[in-house]
This record gives sequence, structure tokens and C-alpha cells, in this order.
Amino acid sequence: MVMPRPPGVRIERVIDQPRGLGLVDTGVPCFFGLCERGPVSEPVRIVGVAEFYEHFGTLDVGSYLAAAIDGFFLNGGQQCYVVRIAHLFERARGEIATKATARLRDADKQNTLLVSAASEGMWANQVRVSVRASQSPVQTFISVDAHVGESAVTVKSTHGVSRGTLVRIHDEEAAAYRVISSVDGRVLSWTEREPLDREFRSAAPTLIDPVGFDLIVETHRTREVFRGVNLSRQSPQFVERVVNGASRMITVTSLDPPTLLPDCFPAEITDLRLEGGTDGLFTVVAEDFIGADLGPGSRFGLAAIADSDEIDMLVLPDLPWCLKNSAGFKSAKDMEIVQQAVVAQCELRRDRVALLDLPPDTTPVGAQQWRRLFDSSFAAFYYPWVVPSTGGPAIPPSGHVAGVVARCDLAEGVYRAPANEVLNGVVDLALFLQPHDLTALNNDGVNGLQVFAQRGIRVWGARTTSTDPQNRYLNVRRTVSTLARTINAGLQWVVFEPNAPELWATIERDVRVLLEGLWRKGWFRGATMDEAFFVLCDDRNNTQETREAGQIVLEIGLAPLRPAEFVTIRLTQDVDVLSREDGA
Repeated sequence: MVMPRPPGVRIERVIDQPRGLGLVDTGVPCFFGLCERGPVSEPVRIVGVAEFYEHFGTLDVGSYLAAAIDGFFLNGGQQCYVVRIAHLFERARGEIATKATARLRDADKQNTLLVSAASEGMWANQVRVSVRASQSPVQTFISVDAHVGESAVTVKSTHGVSRGTLVRIHDEEAAAYRVISSVDGRVLSWTEREPLDREFRSAAPTLIDPVGFDLIVETHRTREVFRGVNLSRQSPQFVERVVNGASRMITVTSLDPPTLLPDCFPAEITDLRLEGGTDGLFTVVAEDFIGADLGPGSRFGLAAIADSDEIDMLVLPDLPWCLKNSAGFKSAKDMEIVQQAVVAQCELRRDRVALLDLPPDTTPVGAQQWRRLFDSSFAAFYYPWVVPSTGGPAIPPSGHVAGVVARCDLAEGVYRAPANEVLNGVVDLALFLQPHDLTALNNDGVNGLQVFAQRGIRVWGARTTSTDPQNRYLNVRRTVSTLARTINAGLQWVVFEPNAPELWATIERDVRVLLEGLWRKGWFRGATMDEAFFVLCDDRNNTQETREAGQIVLEIGLAPLRPAEFVTIRLTQDVDVLSREDGA
């Protein structure tokens, strides 16, 4: 019911509710490795192994990336990112990855269109390109005579014609080609610099057709057809505008030939192969993984994901493959350099961890020695390698373990240690660890994988490479990092707000509500909230100096849960009782 009220200003009291901080997504790794095709040094989001093969193809040289991603999804992973690595820059170290290309020519043998593979690799040497004249999908005719010197015609219908369309105006005797600059009702206009040089009569009749060519791209598995494209940059059917971004196989570049439209269109050709594509696989060097940040659009390797906020794990299963097969990896030192760079990025951002693999054919003692090269709570090693159920030789376990981590996150939360969990998609281990091996590895911060009768193959450790007891466990490290990511994302609204006690109280309230909810779900130790966490944001830590510096200080203390690694069972026997029973 609408209450009649006189005009005026009214004030309604609104209870200020907490904005609420929602947990960010976790269990999202980024895989770095070698691929048959796909963009190099560009993170691509993948939600299934079939999508990985669709984007990146299948390598037949035995790399581990595809099997690792398969293991990730088999073990419960929901989404991941993939960064393709290839040798891109020549430094006197052999073959670099290049794109296959072909140049299309017009009838006068002028280069008119450059066709390039969508990504580097030999895969594109099998791509075939064909060109044929388009069959016009629409046709209309002029309804008013067009005289010499005019730059517009009136037509029966403008359906299928828009600004930028190249059209042919023709009767039985002659034809003229014009690029339409405007469509006003039933009037088609073009630039006044190209007036008609002859008369076209409506009774002739005079027809108007859009003009273009068809570009066909195909391999033995895929076929793409782009119909009615042209070389007019103003046209919605301009070939670059239509093909680039839509094609999975090629990109095109107009070479702006001197020939006039439409004579500059590529001449008809069938099955012209692209040439010159190379993989750059067996010459990959450590720098290709580490990469460089040369600014937006020019970030390579690890730098490609330096600013990503969605990723919370880094996995590099192809590092051991490069150590065995790439001429660019001279020794195990190259693998160590890359892993140190990965850990350094995790430590710098403090919102992700690295799940690292050991070099191939590493013994338990060698695993301990390799692990001692690192001391960080942002990295974890897993050992030994696993034999996948899809067949083939043993592979590094990091991809399967990343899936276990994602599965635990989804089922309970990051506070749950990703251990004592079954490894799906694994039928055997490259090495069976004895209890004393597991003890030594665990004490040195290497997480063992173990076979249990009736219980399968399980992850049997949840330690980081840190020597600090406070940062010993992976779930503790990830709990703190996840909360930092959540609070950072949820408090973006605070920037440029008045730095006053009212704002401090709101921040403290919102964070306290978040932590209280997590405590009730079992994320922290403590029988009460005061024992589980504290939040401080007031004049005690926001002094006059910090306010004048434009800063707000928020302090949070947590009591995270640590996993129960050792379960002690005590059995006691009352000798006196047994003696009395025997004497009775």
C-alpha cells in the first residue's frame, strides 16, 4: 500500500551490516611444461584433461606434463592453469621455437596476406590453407538511377550490407567496386573521392553484391572455414578481424598490397602448406622456465604468472625431463636454479607454494641431499616417482599430489593436511620405501609416498622444506597464505577511505567475523575464540605516524591446527591382577 506523503527529505535508519569476507578459491595450480602447440608463456585456464589436449595437443617425445595434468584431475582437481615452455630466444644454443608461415599472393603475384600458425611448433607444418571466391549470400538492386559523379545509390534493401562492406555495383556491361562508408535508410554511400565514372540505370537492372573470399584452414583432424572475408580494413568482414582470435590454428596479417580492391584479394589456391615451424624442445634452457618481465604483453616463463591472484600452487613436472633430454640443461644445477627461482617467487608473493619434484633416478639419500638445498615454508618435495595407470614409465608425482591438495581443500579446507590420502591414477611406485627410509626422509622434510596393503598408494607426509618448526607443515603455510589472500581481496574497498577509528572498527569487525566462522568450522586450535585468534586494528597499532604516512595497520594472530604425525598407543598390563586370577 502506498502511503500519501508530502514532498520532502526523510531519513531512514539502516543497520550497518558487516560486508563479509569470502574465502578465495584454493587448490588452483599452474603447470609449467612442454607442449606440442598452444601459446608460449601465456597462462591458459583448463578445467579438464580433454580441454588440455584440445589447447596444447599431444607430444610424442615422452614429456611428463600431460600425465601430470591427467593425474591432477583424477585426484580431484577442478581447475588449473597451464604455461607452455619452449626455447624462444637464440643464445648460440641451437634451435628456437618458431611459427610456421605462408604468404598468399594476388593475381599479379604481389604478396597480399601473411598466414602464420597460431603458436610455435612443428605441428603447424601440417596446416593447409585454401582460398576460393565467395558466393555472395545476399544481393540487391538499385531502385533509382545512379548518375556520373555521384557517391551514393538508393537500393531496394540494405540487408547484409553495413559500413565497411566492399560491394560490386554491376550491370551486364560494367562493374564498379566501392567500400560503403554509411548506410542511411535505403541509401548506400561511399567516399566522395571515388565518384561513379559511368551511369547505372535501375531498369538495366543494376545489381549490388557484397564481395569477399573464403579462407579454408585444415589439418587431418580439424577444418575451419571463414566465408566472405575481405581486405577492406573498414569492413566488419576484414580478414584480420574475423580470423584472428577465432581460429585455433592460424593468425593472418594483411600486407597492404598496392593493388586496388578487389584485385588485391589472394588468388585461388588449394592446400598450400605452412612451412618453417620448429618446436624448440630439446634446446630448452633454465632461463626459458625462469623467464623475464619485459612489461605487459612481454612476460615469459615464471614472470607470466607473477601478477596472477587465482593461482596458489606451482608445479613443474617437466623439469626432470629437461634434465634428461634437453641439451640446454647441462647438469642438475640447472634444475636447481629453476626450482630456486620458483621458490623465490612464492616467497615474494607469499600466496602460493611450490610442489617440487626430485631429479630422475634419485636415491633416498640423494633425495635428502637435494632437499637440503632449500629452506623455505613455501616449497614441498614428494618422493618417489609414480607409475601412472595409463601405462608408460614412472613420472614425477607433483601433478597427482596437486590433485590431492585440491581434493582436501574442496572436502574440508586448506587447514586439512593433504596426507594419508589415496593417489588415484597410480598403479605402482618407482621405489618401495622401507620404514627407516620414510623416517629419514620425513625428518629431512621430504614427503614420502607409500604402498599400504588394502589401503592403496598414499601420500605419507605434509611437510615443507622449512627448518623453522613454526612453518614445518604445508597445511599451516597454506592456511596463513589463504587468509592473507582473502583479506587482501576483501579489503580493497578500504583504499582511500578516511583513516579514522570508524574505519578501523569496521575492518576489525569484518576480519573477526571471518575468523570466527572458520574457527567454528575447525580451522584453528583453541576452546574459545580468544585462544584461537586475535584481531587488532585501533589506535594502539595505528599511531599518528602511521596515519600521516597513509597507512592502516591490521594485526592478526592465529593458532593453526597442525597434523598428528605420530600416534602413540600405550598398552599396560596389571601383573598383580593376573597373579590373583591365576591363584584363584
